[in-house]
Amino acid sequence: MEKGTLSLLKEKWRAGLKIYSVEDIPKDVKRIVYAAEFERILVQYKKKDHKLFDQIYTQILKILHEPSIGKPLRYTLKNRRRVHMGSYVLVYEFHNGELRFLDFDHHDKIYKK
Repeated sequence: MEKGTLSLLKEKWRAGLKIYSVEDIPKDVKRIVYAAEFERILVQYKKKDHKLFDQIYTQILKILHEPSIGKPLRYTLKNRRRVHMGSYVLVYEFHNGELRFLDFDHHDKIYKK
């Protein structure tokens, strides 16, 4: 794993998420990117709804270990994947070794953005 990726992980997880072992991340994940909107949402839910934040945290860890875990999306969201948490949806994409977390919102709102 690149040294830049390790420092990026440390920097991004300050929003409240922790990673137990960087070595557990598969070798095909070379870079992890968080959209600015996604980071803002993480901070918001960490302050507001701890239970939902813990669910997001759990799903992110699962995605880090197995990027193809989410259901592939179609049409305008092609090449992206989603993971449901109750009535909320986390949207991400994995392309050319880059895992990119894009958005998180209620099911009724996420597909209308």
